[in-house]
Amino acid sequence: MHEFSRRSLLGLNDHSILSATLSFFSSYLEGNVKKEVDKDALIIREAAQAYASERPACDLDLEEIFEKTKTIDQAFLNRLLIPSFTLQVRYSDFADIRIQRIWRIARTVYALLGKWSDQASFNEAVRYAFSEEEFTEVLAEILHLYSLETRMLGDSIRSPFHSAIQRYLESLFQSMESVRVDLARTSARALFRDRNVHA
Repeated sequence: MHEFSRRSLLGLNDHSILSATLSFFSSYLEGNVKKEVDKDALIIREAAQAYASERPACDLDLEEIFEKTKTIDQAFLNRLLIPSFTLQVRYSDFADIRIQRIWRIARTVYALLGKWSDQASFNEAVRYAFSEEEFTEVLAEILHLYSLETRMLGDSIRSPFHSAIQRYLESLFQSMESVRVDLARTSARALFRDRNVHA
């Protein structure tokens, strides 16, 4: 996720101009990436615990996990002390997108754990659970859902800089979309290292 953010920011066409106007926004984005990593970790733990309890993936309470992700959002917002900048999150704007992301990550966890023996490494589990093409698609889809949620945050921000922030997030979304597939492909290739084990 950190690499995704780094590449996306590099791809912003008018990033230098926007940064001059929104110099505080880079610190917000850094904290936001950590927040998203924490949420993904929460989803992975929830899915892994359900798998260990022998609950099928279809029985996962996605709404309950969604509610838990809100606590991470709130902790982030409580630390966000920037003058003239408030973030009022309307979850109805992107609840469906986040729940899709929860479901996609949870299904991936189930697929991996179903192929993960005590002796296997993470890379081996990935290679047994997916083909390289399938794992690339999984990563690209998760990144796409993250991009969509980031874009929708533009409507949730209340600030004198509202219009500028919306333009920034739209540019960021376009950049995220332009790099996500290549990053997914590169990450998958590194895991498979030209091997294509698929059970």
